[in-house]
Amino acid sequence: MHMKVGFIGLGNMGQPMAANILGAGHTLTIYDTRRQTGRDLEAAGAAWAENAKAVAVRSEVVFTSLPGTGAVEQVATGANGVFSGLAGGSTYVDTSTIAPSAMRRIFAAGTDQGLHVLEAPVSGGIHGAQDAALTLFVGGNAEDLERVRPVLESIGSKIVHVGPAGSGNAIKLINNLMMFVNFIGACEGVAMSARAGIDLRLFLDAIKSSMGQSRIFERTLSLFLDSGRMGANTDLAVKDLRLGIELGSELGVPLEVGPLVRDLVVRFRDAGDRGQDEFTDMIPDLLRRSGVDM
Repeated sequence: MHMKVGFIGLGNMGQPMAANILGAGHTLTIYDTRRQTGRDLEAAGAAWAENAKAVAVRSEVVFTSLPGTGAVEQVATGANGVFSGLAGGSTYVDTSTIAPSAMRRIFAAGTDQGLHVLEAPVSGGIHGAQDAALTLFVGGNAEDLERVRPVLESIGSKIVHVGPAGSGNAIKLINNLMMFVNFIGACEGVAMSARAGIDLRLFLDAIKSSMGQSRIFERTLSLFLDSGRMGANTDLAVKDLRLGIELGSELGVPLEVGPLVRDLVVRFRDAGDRGQDEFTDMIPDLLRRSGVDM
């Protein structure tokens, strides 16, 4: 079933997700504050709109992929926003990572207007977005998920309905907090192995089948050894860590490792190029500080 889809936010994740929606045969209308980001999609058959409202007027379902809570709330509920243009009975899906409390506010505002609202924060990174192999943590009503499942299946290989609005972002933030904790352990393990004279490709192969394995370890070390990039902005990493720790505080969980990891990532960001470095560059940074010449 092909649908009229809108997509707002054509960044590192939004661009490939929108391209996969278009490639699946859906009619696509797009918008981003940076006009040039839409050129390739237009060449492939998408239509450009002048603002979020104009996208919504032409769509049955509108997706957003934006950098933070404030941006999502403004684009969804602000002047000339998605909710001002969507017809009753249409669907709004946010794929960003934001505060669960904000998602609940957006859900309530949309529901009051007769709209169907879903959150679907994604996991899998840029490569997962390009390959339509993302995991989507969907929060909202199960029947609303089924209504747009054909579109979701064009961007993700695993779609998990996790509960009411707010639940999707909660599990995404928990996932990311666990990932960053695993990543710092991976950085330290890589540096120790290099100092111990162990070949890092051998180290990667040995750990992949051992209990120290994690997906973030395998992906980041593999990319580092092959001079690859994840496209994982450090500012966004800090944002996710802060939101995750705030959620832990709201839930009354006494987090100890998470805040330490946040501080380490903040220190790395503040020492670099205004957060434009990848957080995965913490691997070569720690190697350098450990006296390893790579």
